[in-house]
Amino acid sequence: MNVYDAIMTRRTIRKFEQKKIDREKLIKLIDCARVAAYGANMQPLKFTVIDDKEMLKKIYPLTKWAGALTDGAPKENERPTAYIAVLGDKNIKNNGGFEVEAGAAVTTMMLEAVEMGLGCCWLGAINRDSIKKTLATPENLDIIYLLALGYPMQKSRMTELTDSIKYYESDDGTINVPKRPLKEVLVEF
Repeated sequence: MNVYDAIMTRRTIRKFEQKKIDREKLIKLIDCARVAAYGANMQPLKFTVIDDKEMLKKIYPLTKWAGALTDGAPKENERPTAYIAVLGDKNIKNNGGFEVEAGAAVTTMMLEAVEMGLGCCWLGAINRDSIKKTLATPENLDIIYLLALGYPMQKSRMTELTDSIKYYESDDGTINVPKRPLKEVLVEF
């Protein structure tokens, strides 16, 4: 798969097979994130893998899922089999504001996840303080995002934007994600 195809096919997945992801694959995702674009090359992010079953059970209630869908949250037998927590190191970048770096890192991991046959969901609606306590994260590390991962149990596809940007589930269970057409976003002067 080339990069363009990965970009065009990657959509958010919120329901996962209950099959464990090899730890080597999760580490490879972090390896991709570590070489993402970072302003001034500061590299202020750290990452941790969460794939222990008991820890997964503790983290899940601290997340929110699919606000636009009536029943978008994964059920117990559809939950992620791993998370990668994206952490901002205040010892490296003491003014916070890790979102740009985290965005580059998460996007890089999501594209490699597609290559690996994994589904993922970028989670920003999370209880950061409780996750920090649950993981016993050192004081200098802030929880920025979680990337939920697993083998996809659902399909998600891009559709042409017509009258709403809200994603929706079709009768066959496929998530449809409306995107603006290129002619609308390309501005030529």
